Amino acid sequence: MSGNGAAAGASYGDLLVTSLLVLGAVCIAAFVAVRLFGRLLSTGRARGTHLMDVVARVPLEPRRSLYVVEVAGKTLLVGTSEMGLSVLSELDASAVRSRVEARPTFGDLVRQAWLKRRGGGAPAPDADSAGERPSSES
Repeated sequence: MSGNGAAAGASYGDLLVTSLLVLGAVCIAAFVAVRLFGRLLSTGRARGTHLMDVVARVPLEPRRSLYVVEVAGKTLLVGTSEMGLSVLSELDASAVRSRVEARPTFGDLVRQAWLKRRGGGAPAPDADSAGERPSSES
Protein backbone atom coordinates (compact mmCIF):
# COMPACT_ATOMS: atom_id res chain seq x y z
CA MET A 1 0.00 0.00 0.00
CA SER A 2 2.94 2.32 0.58
CA GLY A 3 3.89 1.92 -3.09
CA ASN A 4 0.53 3.32 -4.23
CA GLY A 5 0.87 6.32 -1.88
CA ALA A 6 4.32 7.18 -3.23
CA ALA A 7 3.08 6.88 -6.81
CA ALA A 8 0.04 9.07 -6.05
CA GLY A 9 2.24 11.73 -4.40
CA ALA A 10 4.54 11.81 -7.41
CA SER A 11 1.60 12.15 -9.81
CA TYR A 12 0.18 15.13 -7.85
CA GLY A 13 3.57 16.81 -7.97
CA ASP A 14 3.85 16.10 -11.69
CA LEU A 15 0.31 17.48 -12.18
CA LEU A 16 1.17 20.64 -10.24
CA VAL A 17 4.35 21.27 -12.26
CA THR A 18 2.53 20.59 -15.54
CA SER A 19 -0.31 22.95 -14.55
CA LEU A 20 2.12 25.74 -13.66
CA LEU A 21 4.00 25.31 -16.94
CA VAL A 22 0.78 25.42 -18.95
CA LEU A 23 -0.40 28.49 -17.02
CA GLY A 24 2.90 30.24 -17.70
CA ALA A 25 2.70 29.38 -21.41
CA VAL A 26 -0.87 30.71 -21.63
CA CYS A 27 0.14 33.97 -19.89
CA ILE A 28 3.08 34.47 -22.25
CA ALA A 29 0.89 33.73 -25.29
CA ALA A 30 -1.76 36.20 -24.07
CA PHE A 31 0.87 38.90 -23.50
CA VAL A 32 2.33 38.42 -26.99
CA ALA A 33 -1.14 38.44 -28.56
CA VAL A 34 -2.13 41.67 -26.79
CA ARG A 35 1.12 43.37 -27.84
CA LEU A 36 0.80 42.34 -31.48
CA PHE A 37 -2.94 42.63 -32.03
CA GLY A 38 -3.32 45.66 -29.75
CA ARG A 39 -1.26 47.73 -32.17
CA LEU A 40 -3.39 46.60 -35.10
CA LEU A 41 -6.66 47.40 -33.31
CA SER A 42 -5.56 50.62 -31.65
CA THR A 43 -7.01 54.05 -32.35
CA GLY A 44 -6.07 56.19 -35.33
CA ARG A 45 -3.69 58.29 -33.22
CA ALA A 46 -1.29 55.37 -32.82
CA ARG A 47 -1.36 54.76 -36.57
CA GLY A 48 -0.65 58.44 -37.27
CA THR A 49 -3.99 59.56 -38.74
CA HIS A 50 -4.84 61.87 -35.79
CA LEU A 51 -8.22 63.16 -36.99
CA MET A 52 -9.74 64.12 -33.66
CA ASP A 53 -8.38 65.28 -30.30
CA VAL A 54 -10.18 66.21 -27.07
CA VAL A 55 -8.42 69.35 -25.83
CA ALA A 56 -10.45 69.93 -22.66
CA ARG A 57 -13.51 68.67 -20.77
CA VAL A 58 -15.60 70.43 -18.14
CA PRO A 59 -18.26 68.34 -16.36
CA LEU A 60 -21.35 70.41 -15.59
CA GLU A 61 -23.65 67.78 -14.09
CA PRO A 62 -23.46 63.98 -13.94
CA ARG A 63 -24.81 63.62 -17.49
CA ARG A 64 -23.82 66.98 -18.99
CA SER A 65 -20.39 68.18 -20.06
CA LEU A 66 -18.66 70.65 -22.32
CA TYR A 67 -15.81 69.52 -24.56
CA VAL A 68 -13.31 71.46 -26.64
CA VAL A 69 -12.38 69.20 -29.54
CA GLU A 70 -10.18 69.55 -32.59
CA VAL A 71 -11.60 67.83 -35.65
CA ALA A 72 -10.11 68.09 -39.14
CA GLY A 73 -8.39 71.39 -38.38
CA LYS A 74 -11.36 73.01 -36.63
CA THR A 75 -11.67 73.69 -32.91
CA LEU A 76 -15.23 73.20 -31.66
CA LEU A 77 -17.09 73.65 -28.38
CA VAL A 78 -19.38 70.64 -28.00
CA GLY A 79 -22.06 70.10 -25.36
CA THR A 80 -23.26 66.67 -24.25
CA SER A 81 -26.46 65.74 -22.44
CA GLU A 82 -29.00 62.94 -22.26
CA MET A 83 -30.31 64.09 -25.64
CA GLY A 84 -26.96 63.69 -27.41
CA LEU A 85 -24.19 65.95 -28.71
CA SER A 86 -24.53 69.56 -29.87
CA VAL A 87 -21.94 71.77 -31.52
CA LEU A 88 -22.25 75.04 -29.63
CA SER A 89 -19.57 77.15 -31.28
CA GLU A 90 -16.42 77.15 -33.39
CA LEU A 91 -13.46 78.55 -31.45
CA ASP A 92 -10.24 80.30 -32.47
CA ALA A 93 -7.66 77.50 -32.52
CA SER A 94 -4.66 79.73 -31.72
CA ALA A 95 -6.40 81.24 -28.67
CA VAL A 96 -7.32 77.77 -27.37
CA ARG A 97 -3.79 76.41 -27.85
CA SER A 98 -2.16 79.40 -26.14
CA ARG A 99 -4.56 79.03 -23.22
CA VAL A 100 -3.82 75.31 -22.88
CA GLU A 101 -0.05 75.83 -23.11
CA ALA A 102 -0.18 78.54 -20.41
CA ARG A 103 -1.32 76.04 -17.78
CA PRO A 104 1.37 74.85 -15.37
CA THR A 105 2.41 71.22 -15.65
CA PHE A 106 2.05 68.78 -12.79
CA GLY A 107 5.81 68.92 -12.30
CA ASP A 108 5.69 72.72 -11.94
CA LEU A 109 2.95 72.47 -9.31
CA VAL A 110 4.86 69.81 -7.34
CA ARG A 111 8.08 71.84 -7.51
CA GLN A 112 6.26 74.96 -6.32
CA ALA A 113 4.61 73.10 -3.41
CA TRP A 114 7.90 71.45 -2.45
CA LEU A 115 9.76 74.75 -2.39
CA LYS A 116 6.97 76.41 -0.44
CA ARG A 117 6.99 73.64 2.16
CA ARG A 118 10.76 73.35 2.34
CA GLY A 119 11.72 77.01 2.34
CA GLY A 120 8.72 78.72 3.82
CA GLY A 121 10.28 81.92 2.48
CA ALA A 122 10.82 83.20 -1.03
CA PRO A 123 10.72 80.45 -3.68
CA ALA A 124 13.51 79.95 -6.19
CA PRO A 125 13.39 81.93 -9.49
CA ASP A 126 12.19 78.99 -11.62
CA ALA A 127 9.35 78.31 -9.17
CA ASP A 128 8.44 82.02 -9.36
CA SER A 129 7.99 81.77 -13.12
CA ALA A 130 5.88 78.61 -12.64
CA GLY A 131 3.81 80.49 -10.09
CA GLU A 132 3.28 83.41 -12.49
CA ARG A 133 1.87 81.22 -15.26
CA PRO A 134 -1.53 80.53 -13.67
CA SER A 135 -2.14 84.25 -13.01
CA SER A 136 -1.49 85.10 -16.69
CA GLU A 137 -4.40 82.92 -17.79
CA SER A 138 -6.94 84.82 -15.67
